[in-house]
Amino acid sequence: MIHLVSASIKNFRQLRNIDLQFAREPASALTVIRAENGTGKTNLLTALTWALFGDDALPAKRTSYRIHPLDWDSKKDGTHCPVEVTIKFATVDDETGLGRSFELVRSTKERPGPSGSFEVEKSELSLFETKPSGDTPISNPNAFISNRVLPTSLKDVFFIDGDRALAFIETTDERSAKRDRVEKAVRQLLGLDILEEAERHVDNARKQAVSAVRKQAAGTNLSELASREAKLAEEIQGYEDTKEQIELDRRATESRKRKVDEALKGALAAGGADRKQLEVDLTDRENELRGQRQYHKELVARQRSLVNSSDLLVAIARESIGEAGALLAQLENEGVIPDTLPEVVKDRLERGTCICGKDVSEGSEGHIALQELLGEVDRLEDSHEILLHLSTVARLHSSRTDASTESTSWTTQGRDSLKDIVQCEQGQQRLERDIEELRTKIREMPEQDLVELERMLTEEEGIARELTSKAARISEQIRNAEKDQKAISKERLAAQRKEERFKRLLADETAATDLLSVLRGTVETLEGETVEEVGAAMSEIFLNMIVADPEEGGLISRAELTREHDIVVYGSDNQRMDPDRDLSGAQRRALTLAFILALVRVSGVNAPNVVDTPLGMTSALVRRAMLQYAAENSSQLVMFLTSSEIHGVEDILDRYAGRTYTMTFSDHYPTQLVNDPGTGRIETLLCDCDYVSSCQLCARKEGV
Repeated sequence: MIHLVSASIKNFRQLRNIDLQFAREPASALTVIRAENGTGKTNLLTALTWALFGDDALPAKRTSYRIHPLDWDSKKDGTHCPVEVTIKFATVDDETGLGRSFELVRSTKERPGPSGSFEVEKSELSLFETKPSGDTPISNPNAFISNRVLPTSLKDVFFIDGDRALAFIETTDERSAKRDRVEKAVRQLLGLDILEEAERHVDNARKQAVSAVRKQAAGTNLSELASREAKLAEEIQGYEDTKEQIELDRRATESRKRKVDEALKGALAAGGADRKQLEVDLTDRENELRGQRQYHKELVARQRSLVNSSDLLVAIARESIGEAGALLAQLENEGVIPDTLPEVVKDRLERGTCICGKDVSEGSEGHIALQELLGEVDRLEDSHEILLHLSTVARLHSSRTDASTESTSWTTQGRDSLKDIVQCEQGQQRLERDIEELRTKIREMPEQDLVELERMLTEEEGIARELTSKAARISEQIRNAEKDQKAISKERLAAQRKEERFKRLLADETAATDLLSVLRGTVETLEGETVEEVGAAMSEIFLNMIVADPEEGGLISRAELTREHDIVVYGSDNQRMDPDRDLSGAQRRALTLAFILALVRVSGVNAPNVVDTPLGMTSALVRRAMLQYAAENSSQLVMFLTSSEIHGVEDILDRYAGRTYTMTFSDHYPTQLVNDPGTGRIETLLCDCDYVSSCQLCARKEGV
């Protein structure tokens, strides 16, 4: 058990000179430090953790994290800034049960340089036990603090930043990292690391006994059995190492898969699915436009063919054609031009039959007559040949009786063709407008490669399945090797019992094996049953804090700590809820505090809970429930509260607070403070004002 007695802080950032006492009486073990945002409460929490846990407890690497005051004047204040935090605390000796008092001093120096640079010196830790006879220095103080007072791993359990503590339940990084934080806190508070270290020592002792038998029985069957057993042990360890690496790879794969899945969902939510559909629509419209343009070319060609056809001439000049036909017929009768086209004559000669059906095969009279006719045509002048063609066309059209129908047919075709062309051009214009609109919408949307994200997700899922399969195969190999090892060990022990000289080693091995079994069973029990106990306590505390009543249909029915060290919450319909998305900020803070208090209750560790801004973003009911439960279930509680957090809980503070202070930041004058603190420096000042009163130093303006 550890209780904070007092703290003195010199030159730690804006904390130039701070001294405070902590409440310790069981009935009033709450220390309230009223501090508005920006007054230095987080720096005070950091100073306390730095003093107890060293440089590793700082928010950033020591060489990049400035500790000295920002307005340190090297000419006026000195080239080196001395920083010192002193904490007095009390403990109860585990062996004697007697109280002991200590004074811890951690100090360092920083040398401010130009442009905000600085040089650091290694911090030093001194620890003294205070006795009536005088102070006694403690050798190796870091080890004493870590092993006898408070392990570094418990820093985030007992010294709680209201925002950073949410990392136990929020997915601010990899899920495996969140699990590791929870598991680490559980293991440290329950002492599992100590038990596992003892387990390793005992197992080494057992292996040494087996190794001694193998050496002393060299060349015998007993030595061979011991060697085979040792070899199997090495194989099993190798399998275990491989399985552990596969598990690490699987976690990394699951993490990548989750990120890709979230990116895919985010892309879809941001309009990625719409963009994908728009891109498909754009491709369809572009293909359709290309088709329409090709169709337009065909329509224009058809219209051109109609305009150039003889049907148009016939439709508009039938009378003239008739007159021309009569004249041409007269020329044929006069023999000026033949009455038959040479192409027709040649065709009939090739067929051997005239149009009238007579034989015109080679050697016949008809054949000779047609040959003479061709000879006449060949002797015609070009103008006569043209007249012959015109005469043939005139006779063809003159032979048609329904002139009006012919004219109407061409007119209909021409009108329909022109209509098709106009409609096609209008369709192209609509498609061009659609394409431009689609391109504009796509340009305005964030570019997301959904296809690539889907490919990556499929790939990661495949890798995850393969790793799961590998883990299953390795587990089977481990089971088989352990089975063989057990059989060989049984055979070796039977042979060893027959040898009188090995009985002592056999007894050592048996004792180590029995003790190892007890230790492993204890660890398994603590990891299983105790984790469930922590989960049950956390659920009870959480529901009390958020004033939830499952019997009356509250939104939240319970919380749970799983064997995989996930903190989960269930709704009234037993539906699992995501703390990141389904819980309010107040509920997440309450769940975090409930987990920590449950750990403390189950483990039995008594240490101060120092909490920065625990009640932010909470309603009055939840704020009251959280404060009251924390005050009643903490051996010592230190809370940094803003005025908004204090509002509505003053009566509870009256009941449990044994010490109260108010922090004031000098640089808040004149914007927030009524009076000038008059220090001439940028620093945090402390007064004894409680949470409802103010003085010349801490009086603040209305509304700030």
